[in-house]
Amino acid sequence: MYFFEIRQLEDISRGYFEIIEDYFKGIYQPGVDKFFQAEKIGFFQTAAQTILASLDDLEEDLTEFWKKNKSKVIELTSKTDFFKVIYCGSPSPLDGVDFIKRTALYIDSLLIEDPLSFLLRTKQVATDNAYLNQLIKHSFNLLDLKRLFFGDGNIPLLIIFPSLIDDEEKKKVRGVIEKSGDEYFRLLFERDFLDTEDIFDYLSEMKDVDQLLTTIKEPSILFPDILDKKERLIEMYEDIRESWQYKDFSLGSSLGYKIYGQFLNLGTQVFQAHELSSQISFDKKEYWNLYKWDINQAQGMNPDLDSTILNAVQLEEFRWLENLDIDKINLVRNQEELSNIRSVIRKNINITVNGVNEEKVKEQAMKNMEKALIEHSKRLDDYTEKLKKKIPIDTLAVVVGTMTSIPASLSLLPVAGAISTIYGIYDYFINTRQTILGKKQIQNSLMGVLFDANQNSI
Repeated sequence: MYFFEIRQLEDISRGYFEIIEDYFKGIYQPGVDKFFQAEKIGFFQTAAQTILASLDDLEEDLTEFWKKNKSKVIELTSKTDFFKVIYCGSPSPLDGVDFIKRTALYIDSLLIEDPLSFLLRTKQVATDNAYLNQLIKHSFNLLDLKRLFFGDGNIPLLIIFPSLIDDEEKKKVRGVIEKSGDEYFRLLFERDFLDTEDIFDYLSEMKDVDQLLTTIKEPSILFPDILDKKERLIEMYEDIRESWQYKDFSLGSSLGYKIYGQFLNLGTQVFQAHELSSQISFDKKEYWNLYKWDINQAQGMNPDLDSTILNAVQLEEFRWLENLDIDKINLVRNQEELSNIRSVIRKNINITVNGVNEEKVKEQAMKNMEKALIEHSKRLDDYTEKLKKKIPIDTLAVVVGTMTSIPASLSLLPVAGAISTIYGIYDYFINTRQTILGKKQIQNSLMGVLFDANQNSI
């Protein structure tokens, strides 16, 4: 992607932020805890209703904004000359910078579908409190991340984009995800259902969590990483019940809404990823597990290499990536270095006919990163050793200053010798300076930022 195109994307992002800053400038403060602020505003009903009334025109303004800019965003982000990834999870990554730090050294750009437009579409079914809570959290989250939408001449780390799916495409996606959901519940209960409606009829009879758990025949596909499934189901039910205007549904029905809703989100992002020639990254293990399960059921395959690596860096073993200096990354990142780091991470990872082995990808990626960090450390040590053998620049400056201040001393040397001495010092100075600059260059590279983060975790 070229400089002019990058500036166009950033101009669109700038216009987007002007809209949300105009609406939220009265209640947003940098550094304020977005979760606490959302809860606090919701507690004061008068304030909440005032804010809701003031947001009435937000949907119209965003609709007009994307009507004007949608085609240009699609044109620029669908280019294949940079490695981009669509974010999939909640409307925006609410753990913000930590999630982004874990992917920032592997991707060129993270594409985030406009979360405010998405939330505005849910207003019809959400309670006022839930709608406002989500709108405040995600608006504040975007404002906290604002600087990452603008890189110093390089590809922006974050790019905002509008929904690419029209009504006709929504029907197609819904048809696909209903097949996935139907198969999921058929296997979960080991029961042949007629269709999606039949599944919801069955689920509506599941009134409590114990009844549901005793009916399930294949518990391994239900929240597979969660040990206390009972607690997770209760939490899921209460969360949906508090958020939805419609209260009359059973715990079993809430599971149906949850799974089909997640499949719909996955299907939407898979469609949009295809349109924009990108990968997908998940901030929730539940989505990753459902995505893996769906691919395996539909195609008998595992996720591809890039998707697996993007998930691997979200695991505990890569927690140290959260020590990365995100501002420094945003300053020094460029396509060439990012491409080199991706190559380092991918090295010696074998791809079979059925995709890649998730555990082996994680282990090899860790080994590759450890080896690269060791090599980087050795390069730094080499520069340090070279500098130890040279006179410090400050001392050299004193020597040069002394010589120029007593030119008479030069008469003690033959003219040719004096000239060769001066040029020898000049050459020595230049070489030393180049060594120092070389050391600074690798310290300030993307690998240098990664190395510093790793050292800070020890």
